[in-house]
Amino acid sequence: MMKQKNCKNCGTEISSNNQKNCINCGAKLPQPIYKKWWFWLIVVLGGIIIIAASGGEDDTTSNAPTEIVTIDISNNGTSNPSSNQNSSQTKTYESVDLQQMINELEQNAMKAESTYQNKYVQIVGKIDGFDSDGAYITIEPVGADEWNFDTVMCYIKNDTQRQFLMNKSKGDTVTVKGKITTIGEFIGYCMDIDEIS
Repeated sequence: MMKQKNCKNCGTEISSNNQKNCINCGAKLPQPIYKKWWFWLIVVLGGIIIIAASGGEDDTTSNAPTEIVTIDISNNGTSNPSSNQNSSQTKTYESVDLQQMINELEQNAMKAESTYQNKYVQIVGKIDGFDSDGAYITIEPVGADEWNFDTVMCYIKNDTQRQFLMNKSKGDTVTVKGKITTIGEFIGYCMDIDEIS
């Protein structure tokens, strides 16, 4: 049921929202706010401001020097130089010091998440442990002692990576390229392996 309106000039009942003038006295009727041109101008400008504000975040949260590494991912996570060179899919990996990542997490987990969440990184570390089901490995900084509990959980994505790791042992040094998927104060870093060597 339509909400009843009356003409402010003569009090006559208005039967339609589309009427521009009162049928009794001819007075101009007020239009709903969403039919005003300035309303839509405000909506459009508000949308532009929101988009500009969300897109202008500064990603330069670390002062550490970094190295950018780009690899071809068309070969399913293996380093095969004879792979298809016409592939247009490449990912850029930021070379990051593993001990620095762990220190940043311990100092400010919120800032570490802002810095590394969903980033593609390359880290070097030593293997701390293997999952018996072959789902993941944990790695720690190369210089860590035996009482270190700060590790990165690296999820294995394919049989090629699993086969490579079958020939490795705890304490072996590996280079891992992948995407940081989860960061937490207690769980640390989790990443999906794209390439391991």
